[in-house]
Amino acid sequence: AAILKYLNVEGTITGCVYLEKMEKGLYLGMLTVSPLQQASGIGKQLLAAAEVYAKEKNYPKVFMNVISVRYELISWYERHGYHNTGETKPFPADDRFGIPSRPLEFIIMEKLI
Repeated sequence: AAILKYLNVEGTITGCVYLEKMEKGLYLGMLTVSPLQQASGIGKQLLAAAEVYAKEKNYPKVFMNVISVRYELISWYERHGYHNTGETKPFPADDRFGIPSRPLEFIIMEKLI
């Protein structure tokens, strides 16, 4: 696994993404940008860096799990070339983090590299 980070001019981490080699390609998870820095292009740069990493390591695709009700996030990934594979995964049920007010599941999105 690898973690890519984005540093601002002061050297502070303002974004990161987790990448893990899996049988079907490179799994991308936890793409995160500081709330104060969102909409500044950091996420786009991290996503592009993850795709470069995938190409360098000869992974055929990058894929991820996205919560199905995160419509704006799904649209953002679609604008960057990812598509819904039609595959879903159950959202983990864990009462320690609250009870969802509606049914949740993950959709699997991917992009061929």
